[in-house]
Amino acid sequence: MRVIFCMLVLAALSSTLAAGQTPLDAHLFDSDVVPIRYVHIGDGEPVVLIHGFGGRLEFWQETGIAAALTEAGFAVIAYDRRGHGQSGKPYDPAHYIDEEVQDVVRLLDHLSIDRAHVVGYSGGAGIASRFITQYPGRVRSVVFGGWGVANPVETLPRKDCLATGDLLAQEAFPLPLMRALNPPGAPLQTADEQAALARQFAARNDMRALAAAFRANCDAPRITSADLRKTGIPALAIVGERDGMAPAAQTMGDDMGGAMQVVVIEGTHHFTAPGHPQFVARLVSFLLDPRD
Repeated sequence: MRVIFCMLVLAALSSTLAAGQTPLDAHLFDSDVVPIRYVHIGDGEPVVLIHGFGGRLEFWQETGIAAALTEAGFAVIAYDRRGHGQSGKPYDPAHYIDEEVQDVVRLLDHLSIDRAHVVGYSGGAGIASRFITQYPGRVRSVVFGGWGVANPVETLPRKDCLATGDLLAQEAFPLPLMRALNPPGAPLQTADEQAALARQFAARNDMRALAAAFRANCDAPRITSADLRKTGIPALAIVGERDGMAPAAQTMGDDMGGAMQVVVIEGTHHFTAPGHPQFVARLVSFLLDPRD
C-alpha cells in the first residue's frame, strides 16, 4: 500500500502525459514578461482550470476532466501556472501569489473573456479562492477540489513552511508537505522511498522555481470562509474522504452554509479523487447548473 501511495504521489505531483494520449495544442502568452503556456479548447461557456502544486495543464487531460467539460459543451482553458510546466519560472517568491492571480486576469483578457467558471485543484484552488475574492465580477461559479480554507498545507507553522521550501530547493523530499497531505492512518514513506520520489520529481520540475512558489505561501494573507461568502458566487467543494484536506473542506462548507455544496468522494484521497468518475460527474453537473 505504501509503495502504491508513493507512485500516486509522484504521478499527481509530476502530472506527465499518460501513454496514448494526444499532446495538447498549447500556446504562449506574455503575462507581464512571464510566458504562460495555455490551451483553449472547445466552445461554449469558458471554464478556467488551475492545477495544483507541482502539476501542469495536462493534469486535466489525464483525469478526464477536460474531455468531460468539452463534451458537456464548455470551452476549456487550462494553463501551466508560473513556476510549473513550460511556463516561465521566476525564482523570487515575490513573483508568486498576487502575480498568480494576475495571470488568470491577464489570460482572460488575452482571450477577450469577461466571465468564466473557475475550477482549481489543491494549490490551484487556493489561487482560485484569491481570484474570486478579488475579481468576483469575472466569475460565474467556482469549484474547489482537494482544498479548504485553513487547510493543513497553508497553515503549516512558518518554520515548517520555510523548511519545505528549503527541501524543495535542495531537491529533497518535502516531508512537512507530505505529512499534511498524507491520508489519515497511512504510513509515511521510508527514507529510500522518499529519496527515490525526490529524484524523480526533481527530474520533471525546476525545483528552484517550485521552492520560490512554495515559500510565497509562508507569509501570504489567508482567505477565509467569510471572504468567499461575501462574493455571492455559487461554489462547490469536492474532496476525497481520506484526503488530509477533507476536514478543512467540510468546515469551510459548514461555515458557508447554503452558499457552498460539499461533495466527499468515498474511498479516495488527495491523489486519487480527481480522476474518480464521481468527482468528474459532480463537477460537470454543478457547472451546468451552479444555482441548483
